[in-house]
Amino acid sequence: MSVFDHYRPSERAFIEQVLDWVQQVEDNYLFKLTDFLDPREQQIVKQIVGKRLVIFDDGGFEGAERRRLILAPDYYELEPNDFEIAIRQIDYPTKFVDLTHRQVTGTLLNAGLKRQKFGDVVLEDGIAQFATTAEAASFIEMNVDRVGKARIRISNVAPEAVLVVPETKWTEEFGIVSSLRFDVVVSEVLNLSRQKAQALVKHGDCKVNHKQIEDASFILEPDDLISIRGYGRVKLTAILGSTKREKIKIQYGIIR
Repeated sequence: MSVFDHYRPSERAFIEQVLDWVQQVEDNYLFKLTDFLDPREQQIVKQIVGKRLVIFDDGGFEGAERRRLILAPDYYELEPNDFEIAIRQIDYPTKFVDLTHRQVTGTLLNAGLKRQKFGDVVLEDGIAQFATTAEAASFIEMNVDRVGKARIRISNVAPEAVLVVPETKWTEEFGIVSSLRFDVVVSEVLNLSRQKAQALVKHGDCKVNHKQIEDASFILEPDDLISIRGYGRVKLTAILGSTKREKIKIQYGIIR
């Protein structure tokens, strides 16, 4: 059985990239530093690498979701600066503007930055910070001076002033569904009609494992993370078997 058989077809390109990273490290005896990976990508890397190499990770913030990974031979000794992460702060007129995660992310993307070049965005009491690669930090400083209509300034952050990612508090729940289609599961866990779930997909408001989905019939699997704009997050944690009427029992965590 091929390694690709354990993953979705849409993940094949990333898996090929991971296999190439592993080969590079094994052939050249040098470590490989990745860009910022989302949790699903981190999971794939760790599954494929197994015990062949050692893996270190850091996201810049304590509790960061998106993280850079270092793949290295087992004798490698980690240095603090090996991750090449820069924390930057957005200084903005807090009396007139309320920044959101979506606005900050959109601003960085619109400046020409690829999503994997920056990590988490943390907002707390009028302070907005984000993690980026050291390489991309100067580009951001030169090219980002507005968020929406508000003028901003990008500044460095002293280590003692770096924020902490708020702790995620999941509520564990159970449900019964007729299938693992995206629209069927969302209808059950968020108490929406299937038509509403389908409309959210059509409008581009839904993601699975941080990737936008465009098909309401997308089949979910255990460990999938569902994000729906305006409704929160759901993680499908387990399939618990079938009922006597052949419906599927599921366990999931939810953040509203």
